[in-house]
Amino acid sequence: MEEAPPTSILVIGSGVFGLSTAWALTKRQLFAKTAITVVDNARGEFPPRDSASVDSSRIIRADYADPHYTALATLAQQEWRRQGADELGGQGRYTESGFVLTANLPMDVPAGTKSSMDYTRESWENVVDYAAKEGLPTESIQRLESREAVKELLTVDGHCGDWGYLNKLSGWADAGKGMKWLYDRVMETNRVRFVDGQVMKLETVGDKVVGAQLSDGVVVRGDVVLVAAGAWTGELIDLRGRVEATGHALAYVDIAEDELAVLAKQPVVLNLSSGLFIIPPRDRVLKVARHGFGYLNPELVTNALPPSPSSERKPFVTSRPVTERNGGAQGLPEEADVDLRRGLKDLSPVKGLETRPWKETRLCWYSDTADGDWLVDWHPGWKGLFIATGDSGHGFKFLPVVGERIVDCMLGSGGELGRKWKWKDVDDDGVGHYVNGGYNGLMTRDGSRGGHAGMILREEREKK
Repeated sequence: MEEAPPTSILVIGSGVFGLSTAWALTKRQLFAKTAITVVDNARGEFPPRDSASVDSSRIIRADYADPHYTALATLAQQEWRRQGADELGGQGRYTESGFVLTANLPMDVPAGTKSSMDYTRESWENVVDYAAKEGLPTESIQRLESREAVKELLTVDGHCGDWGYLNKLSGWADAGKGMKWLYDRVMETNRVRFVDGQVMKLETVGDKVVGAQLSDGVVVRGDVVLVAAGAWTGELIDLRGRVEATGHALAYVDIAEDELAVLAKQPVVLNLSSGLFIIPPRDRVLKVARHGFGYLNPELVTNALPPSPSSERKPFVTSRPVTERNGGAQGLPEEADVDLRRGLKDLSPVKGLETRPWKETRLCWYSDTADGDWLVDWHPGWKGLFIATGDSGHGFKFLPVVGERIVDCMLGSGGELGRKWKWKDVDDDGVGHYVNGGYNGLMTRDGSRGGHAGMILREEREKK
């Protein structure tokens, strides 16, 4: 960013990254005279209901194989633990239930890649080390050395992992209420203008991005345009090979009052090898989900910004979300239905949940990167364009602190995180393109994903 602050900043997207950045901007004296606008396809409700961050629950943990995320999440947890009525964790927005992270013994692990078991063991090392540094009780982190130890702790019969640990310092948040809390904080500043509209393309003049054109033809302008559109970013900017939208299966099942009494006392449990996880319920609805490689949905986009002003804006195929905003059906493919029911059977102490009808199902759309690191940087080919995306399914827990880090990166003072999140050169290896008649989708290979890779949503929905 130039030394003089911009007169206006346009933020595209009102999810965690967009709202938290807008909030952070209002708190910086440097931007005291900067007009801040947030635009999103809200359809009457900010943030939109189909945002990845708007849901009944999300895991709040510092359990990462990368110590930088462990450190940042530990900082965020300090805010989540604040329980005053107007504080982030208050009014039931955060519950420190404990968190069990497990993995299965690895089978075939490609050379140079990390297995889910590697990731789990490294996460354990990081949270123990960081708890000791921060004066947190390390005795709250308990290793589970065998399949039997995991099953005994969770009081389950199914296969929920061969090794893992319990971290009593982690838990879960009501994501919908957390986002409402954040939106209210932004509104209280009286500094941010919200525009409800569908962004069709980024507007440019010469080599500079100057705004966003909406579906009604109106152009919303900004001296700086910050795109924080999550899984929708790839249809606004050509990010093929760097960032890709992937859909992840969630389902909800009704439970009885006596079952709630049992399940509410359980920790969150996540098996990284299968990707299956369960979050304790507060009301009489239980959520089961899968944090895996996700589904790809290759479709034609026509208005994405090309890599540089010298490149022509051409249509191309990329994976893009399918949600209520673009009329997409939300039914799960059969393989996801079967797998989530396996999760209920293996991870829940209540018997028979896997046979019940779903109350609701949905796909949660991640913005994935190959290494799991975010993309938070100025676009190298266009002036005035800053990108904050690629959270790879783990952005929500950083809600109270991520906006400040994004603004730091805008100002060139992002430190080690800023270096991790910089725009990276990628090999021209066909990722994000059709190759030999098939779509070669990006896959996150950091050891944190389980299940099958490369599934095409349309093809899986057609299978029986």
